[in-house]
Amino acid sequence: MLGSMRLAERVQFFRELATLVDAGMSLGMALSTLEGRRTSMELKLATQEAARKVSSGQRLSDVMARHPRVFSELNRALVAAGEQGGRLDDMLNLSADYLERELEFHQTLSRETFYPKLVAGAVLFIPLITRMVITAITGSMGQALAVGLVGLAWCTLILGLPIVVVYVLVQRYGASRQGRIGLDRLKQRIPLVGPIVTKLSWARACRALSALYSAGVPINAAVQLSAKTAGNHAVEEVFLRAQRPLEEGKRLSEVLAQSGQIPALALSMLKTGEESGNIDATMNKVADYFEAEASTSLKKLTLAIVPVAVIVFGVVVLFQLVGFYQGYFSAVLSQ
Repeated sequence: MLGSMRLAERVQFFRELATLVDAGMSLGMALSTLEGRRTSMELKLATQEAARKVSSGQRLSDVMARHPRVFSELNRALVAAGEQGGRLDDMLNLSADYLERELEFHQTLSRETFYPKLVAGAVLFIPLITRMVITAITGSMGQALAVGLVGLAWCTLILGLPIVVVYVLVQRYGASRQGRIGLDRLKQRIPLVGPIVTKLSWARACRALSALYSAGVPINAAVQLSAKTAGNHAVEEVFLRAQRPLEEGKRLSEVLAQSGQIPALALSMLKTGEESGNIDATMNKVADYFEAEASTSLKKLTLAIVPVAVIVFGVVVLFQLVGFYQGYFSAVLSQ
């Protein structure tokens, strides 16, 4: 997933480009106009190359394909559909709309997880700071600094080493496609966190499918491209396995029902969309459903984590205070 800052600048890029093209400016001239914007170096270089190549007759989607770190496959597919159908400004706006929804949910995640992160940081560092203050009072500043450095070293060793070991093992196991699918299925089974991960993956894939289908991309190609936006290889595999049955004439709802991974309500909404011929709007509503469910689950998880973290924090501080007073009274009695 892209960071919020990168998402925000991509939203602005697509929105401004759509406005300039819709106003009657040629695509090459519009890209040249956007070259001077203050953006990340990656986007600036991509915009400069696009302005040069498009002005010489190349397609924007072809140029975007050379910058996968800046433009996703979904962005490129929407732009290519706009170029083929003569609706480039509409597709640029649709790209911005999709990215805006993703940005909005990123911000919601950051907001909901801010306090738990703050409490977790407090649990890790306040006890160490407390020990340094106690040492400074009973000893000297030099001793307090030494305590702080030793504490940081131990934290790095105790926390950092297992993280590095786990990261190396995960990278080795995830080197193959089956390994990546296995890891993502494991993520889905983690208590409390797994359902949130799954719902977010389905939301991204359904939102992308809605955008692609509304752009006129054939359902088979739309399913293949949207699968890559899920951010979870297990969910991606469900979408990719749907391609052959779709080619045989089956409905998407039938194929997803066989996977057993999509909730009944979302499946019912999809069936209604297929029957009414309004799949794009329905998939958008399905994505809304998954995002709302994920947001609700995240709030519940946050409410559960905070009291536990506060209790742990209180116990740690209590032990620090008991240790301080034991040392203090021992020093007084020994005099």
